[in-house]
Amino acid sequence: MIEINLLPSEILGRKKNKNFIIFTVLSILPVILMCIILFSSLEKVINSVQGELAWTKEKTREYQPLLKQLQELKDKEAELQPRLIRAKEVVVNRYPWSLVLYEISRSLPDSIWLTKLAKNIEGKDQLITIEGSTLGQTMDIGKFMDNLNKSSLFQEMTISLVSKGNIEETEIMTFTAVGKLR
Repeated sequence: MIEINLLPSEILGRKKNKNFIIFTVLSILPVILMCIILFSSLEKVINSVQGELAWTKEKTREYQPLLKQLQELKDKEAELQPRLIRAKEVVVNRYPWSLVLYEISRSLPDSIWLTKLAKNIEGKDQLITIEGSTLGQTMDIGKFMDNLNKSSLFQEMTISLVSKGNIEETEIMTFTAVGKLR
């Protein structure tokens, strides 16, 4: 049997469009459904992260005074650090005077007496000047200088001046020794 469609072509075109629309809707529907499922799971994650963010902001506000105080302490430490370094350098590079005086007295022969002891600092070197007198014996001055140079505290000890003098008809020799503390 032969079928003849007497419907106008406009209506026939609508019928074809209707099938295309149904196919498009049925194809997009699973995509929309998947998006809704993903969005609901993402919404749970977003809510959880927002809760953690709120908690973190609250803790940050709580710790803000402590952070400020910590920063102030760090600034003060940075300010005091150079002073501490300078103080350590002074302490490390300085011998206690009791030790210096002990070494000098240990090195001193019986016939020498000291009249002046001075310490100067030139750059990193600590210079020491020793003035003294002896009863006319240059050998004792040499022995004193040798003993000082053998000491672990002194280095480069030299005699810078030796002169003769008298105290009530007794001949004496005065000397000045200069050197460095190690």
